This record gives sequence, C-alpha cells and structure tokens, in this order.
Amino acid sequence: MPKRTLLLGLFLICTTLLIFTWMVRDSLCELHFRQEKTELAAVLSYEAKR
Repeated sequence: MPKRTLLLGLFLICTTLLIFTWMVRDSLCELHFRQEKTELAAVLSYEAKR
C-alpha cells in the first residue's frame, strides 16, 4: 500500500508540473523549485521566429 501511495503522489506531482508548464509555455524560460536537498529545474531552449 505505501508503494501505491508513493507512486500516486509522484504521478500527481509530475502531472501538475506538466500542466503548469503547458499553461505558461509561451512565457516560460526557466523554472526552479528548491526544497531542502532537492532542486528541480526546467529550462526552455528556443530560437526566435523570423
């Protein structure tokens, strides 16, 4: 049961991050999340349209 709860929590966190990233995809350049010893960074690499 604890493994299932852990997997469900991890799934919810990943899903939330994906939805948030999708919502701000036009203005997102860099996202940092720090908590004690853990750091999550998402960096968008893009080229300007001409």
